[in-house]
Amino acid sequence: MTRHKTKKVRSPDQTTKLLDVTLRVASFVVIWWLLTQGDTESWVVGVPSIILAALLSLHTLPPGEWRWNIHPLGTLQFLLYFLRQSVISSVDVARRVLHPAMPLQPGLVEYKYRITGEHARVLMANTTSLLPGTLSVELADDKLLVHSLDVGADVQGELRILEKRIAAIYGVKLEG
Repeated sequence: MTRHKTKKVRSPDQTTKLLDVTLRVASFVVIWWLLTQGDTESWVVGVPSIILAALLSLHTLPPGEWRWNIHPLGTLQFLLYFLRQSVISSVDVARRVLHPAMPLQPGLVEYKYRITGEHARVLMANTTSLLPGTLSVELADDKLLVHSLDVGADVQGELRILEKRIAAIYGVKLEG
């Protein structure tokens, strides 16, 4: 009598979790490789760092708890917008700092979110901090408090545009 080996089939849930873990580890590997410019000697520190980052990532956001419901076209448009704004903002900040009169009017701006969803709001707050001349100070309920180098500029308008770009990533409509 011959015995047939049965192949163990993973459930979709297990497959999703395995894919999630694999993508995270692969992402950390790519990030490390880019940061070290492919230096093979750095892997002595890199491998433990990647393992630690992956474990912390899995502890913070367990596999399968967040779905990537993003729209590729909206994401591409956002990335192009972000790169463009980064260059424009950097030039503006440099111009202000190097100008003899230093035309700065720093202050706080309160922005009322029109987008819902915690992930979208956190992405907006983080993106605001990455753009030169602005820094997210507080994210509370439906408001974002932003420090700006020039409150005389149309900070509200720029934040509305940014929020619209983030809404396109998630494929959601803005309230109001």
